[in-house]
Amino acid sequence: MSRKALTRLVLLGVGLGLTATLLFRFREVRVGWLLLTKHCPGCDLRGAQLFGANLQNANLQTANLGAANLSEADLSHANLSNAVLTHGNLSLTNLAAANLTGATLMNADLSGATLIRANLQNAQLQGGRLKFTDLEHANLRGANLQQAQLDGANLFGTILE
Repeated sequence: MSRKALTRLVLLGVGLGLTATLLFRFREVRVGWLLLTKHCPGCDLRGAQLFGANLQNANLQTANLGAANLSEADLSHANLSNAVLTHGNLSLTNLAAANLTGATLMNADLSGATLIRANLQNAQLQGGRLKFTDLEHANLRGANLQQAQLDGANLFGTILE
């Protein structure tokens, strides 16, 4: 390999590493902004660590929270309509009265979560873990629950049409 080609490869590697670092830092800034303002519609928050975060009334409409850790967070009354939460950890999360209309929650862990009066109309919950989840009076009209695990879930008053 020529010296010129080797130099190009090294510069490419440095450039890719710098780009990845900047993207990671930019995502950290977005997480900080979200925690401060509770407003981040359309944000890319993939893999964000939001364990136990207070996000009551947050606007996360169309946000990408794929593989994010929202375990034990408070997202009551939050707007998560059309948000992507695929492979997310939402175990023990408070999502009471949250708007999850059209949200993508495929393979998400919602074990022990509170979804009382939540709107999950047309949500994608395929393969989701909803064990011991409280779905009392939740709206699941049009939701896709294929292969979802609902063992021990409270479905009292839940709309499943």
